[in-house]
Amino acid sequence: MKHPLPADKQDFDAFARHYRELHDANIRLSGARSAYFARLKIQILAQYESDEGQYVLDLGCGDGLCTAYMQQSFPSWQLTGVDVSAESIAVAQERRLPGVPFIRYDGRQLPFDSAGFDVIFMAGVLHHVRHDKRLAVLQEARRVARPQGRIYVFEHNPFNPLTRYFVRTCVFDRGVKLLAASEAGQLLRDAGWKVETCRYYIFFPLYRIFQPLRKAERWLARIPLGGQYMIRACAC
Repeated sequence: MKHPLPADKQDFDAFARHYRELHDANIRLSGARSAYFARLKIQILAQYESDEGQYVLDLGCGDGLCTAYMQQSFPSWQLTGVDVSAESIAVAQERRLPGVPFIRYDGRQLPFDSAGFDVIFMAGVLHHVRHDKRLAVLQEARRVARPQGRIYVFEHNPFNPLTRYFVRTCVFDRGVKLLAASEAGQLLRDAGWKVETCRYYIFFPLYRIFQPLRKAERWLARIPLGGQYMIRACAC
């Protein structure tokens, strides 16, 4: 049986050591570096979650940068990272984050008992999953979530022209199919999650000239034109 990410696992194995440099070059027109967008996701997460003892799964952790930022922002969290790319896991392990295991899995069944995590974090994962396997991935996430557990799905917005350009020209996004927030939300519901929040962000490039406009982004969060979106759902 094929796992959801056969081609992408191979691609990310090849790019893992230089992922951030490649990403920096790809998104240079945004006015920001790759690490900025990783940290921004954790800043958004912090608007919904507190630093209390929780078990948290970074599903599709890649090189572990978001995991590292989570540990900085939520030092009491018990973090675990999983990914299908062996080389990405190796890079993540080299960060030597105290108490954080990084585990390679097969893309089918998460190597955890049911109902073990309070929070599941998925950043830029679903568009790399084969279209016919996305529901199964979210069902597995639902299986390992505790009652009242939350999932945060961050994805590229296909309605943003600059996002589409970045994806089209990105060496490790070749052949991917972006999914709209409405599609991601329906997949979550079909997988047994209750969608609670959907918000868009990154409406303007990060150059200084756009700084006054960026202050208005919090009022634009429901307009489906931001470069990325976040969906929060509950295992209710």
